[in-house]
Amino acid sequence: MMTGLGAGVFLAFSDFIMRGLQRAEAGAGAMIAINQVIFRSIFLTGFMLTTPVAAGLAIWAPDGVSDEVRALIGAGAVIYGVLVFGLTAVRNVPLNKQLEASGGEASVWGRYLRVWTVWNHVRSVGAIMAFGLFVLAFARLI
Repeated sequence: MMTGLGAGVFLAFSDFIMRGLQRAEAGAGAMIAINQVIFRSIFLTGFMLTTPVAAGLAIWAPDGVSDEVRALIGAGAVIYGVLVFGLTAVRNVPLNKQLEASGGEASVWGRYLRVWTVWNHVRSVGAIMAFGLFVLAFARLI
């Protein structure tokens, strides 16, 4: 479920939130504020737990779960772990820190908008793929 929610959040940022912030007079400041409050959000808890929970399900699925279902869950966990969690850690978070350290400086904000959004597109695709694999695994169970 969290992968579907995450896909929606990432897609919203890629589709319209970043363009709205680009047009806003205080867009950089708003993005800095978003990045600060996310650390105390329900979203972050789910975001952090998705990969280990999915990997755990793939490894320790109850008896009777087919190898196909385990493989689908495992593939979803790997995709989410690399394309969503991994990219967030190595691409988006460092950009967030640079933006905050600059105080939203115009030159940093301009680059941030371009680069952060590209990596967010990849995160969106990763979350959508992982969600699709988890839904497919669930469908195979019923």
